[in-house]
Amino acid sequence: MVKFLIFTLLSITTMNKTYAASNNLFFTAAQFLSYCKSNNLYEQGICDGYIIAVNDVIFSIDEKTTNICVPQNLSIKKIRLSVLSFIIDNAELMSVEANKVLGKFFINNFKCKN
Repeated sequence: MVKFLIFTLLSITTMNKTYAASNNLFFTAAQFLSYCKSNNLYEQGICDGYIIAVNDVIFSIDEKTTNICVPQNLSIKKIRLSVLSFIIDNAELMSVEANKVLGKFFINNFKCKN
């Protein structure tokens, strides 16, 4: 009888599916800024990785639609420092989603020259 109850409980708990939290916000600009300002290399890596991910999404969109051209020889450290300045200079964006703020940053700083 005990084995049956254990089996039943395990069956019930493993039947629930878990779904990816794709509709959840990862960072506001303020939270993102704290990672970018950190002296901890791991936290800087989170910042750099997020910047690279947003850049990759922009790169995957048609260039004519985005009109954003990031120079190939620009280091991620220089971009991170520019992002820091951009967020600090635009403090009204602190509660906005970090990906949207990064999008504005790329639009303001890396428009293609036709």
